[in-house]
Amino acid sequence: MLHSALHPGFSAVAGTGIVALRDIPMGTVLWGPCPGCRTWDVAEQRTLVPAVVDWLDEFGYRLADRSLLLPCRGAHLLNHSCEATVLDHGLAGGLAVRDIRAGEEVTGDYRTFRYDTPWEFDCHCGSAGCAGTVRSTGGAPPTGLAGGWQRRMAPALAVAATVPQELPLRAGRVDGAPLDRRAPEEVS
Repeated sequence: MLHSALHPGFSAVAGTGIVALRDIPMGTVLWGPCPGCRTWDVAEQRTLVPAVVDWLDEFGYRLADRSLLLPCRGAHLLNHSCEATVLDHGLAGGLAVRDIRAGEEVTGDYRTFRYDTPWEFDCHCGSAGCAGTVRSTGGAPPTGLAGGWQRRMAPALAVAATVPQELPLRAGRVDGAPLDRRAPEEVS
């Protein structure tokens, strides 16, 4: 489910994306799974036309058990940035890791999508820290990135309790994998 301040709009990254309709403070939960987000388990995927599974795999979110989650309300339009405005590493939802201005594109880091079939693409996000080529990592956080994600998320998590929340920040992980109980600095 997307926060009501988010809406499909023009993207400088990829034509169409998700933009903020109003200013959003750091620490705001901007998306999370909801009862309206449909999932297809592996058995159901086998009954679908292959082109449908390909579409779901492209625009859905692969979970640890290989099921596919299709986010509702256009959330599949969230584009990648190597310096994303929203991160979900280890959370069951996406958290604004900095203030986002009205009209600004809201982005996620696709490198958190660790249970997809292997993929890669040339990134054109334009951020100072652009990786150039972005690829899936097969179940483990990309080497060296998890610590950076945790450092970017720490201030947002610290203020999240003081920000009025439309959506809950749920315990657990959206990808269905067990929680990693190690301290953030131990995760790499």
